[in-house]
Amino acid sequence: MKKTMERTDRSEKNDTQKTKLIFLSLAVLVAVLLVWSFAASSKARSERNAARQELEMVKQDNAKLEQMVKDLNQENDVLKKKVQQLETKSKAKPAAKKQAPKTKKTSKKKRK
Repeated sequence: MKKTMERTDRSEKNDTQKTKLIFLSLAVLVAVLLVWSFAASSKARSERNAARQELEMVKQDNAKLEQMVKDLNQENDVLKKKVQQLETKSKAKPAAKKQAPKTKKTSKKKRK
């Protein structure tokens, strides 16, 4: 009987050790997964922050470009007005040029 009891005690000890080993293995696995998830979340957070910074820079660049476009449009409008003014002046000048030679001819006649 003692041998049977010793065998059951040994098998109970073996079962207890197996249970402890399984529990420790699961604990190590959970710890590894936890560390991995913290590392992954840290990396994702840093990537998110970098993307936010890039987005902010793009917004600032966009605002600068919009201002440049507005300025160039204003400058373009000013130049268009100048062109229109010069065109109207150039249309008015031929009539003035026609009159100028007539006065010169008359002044030459008076000199003679």
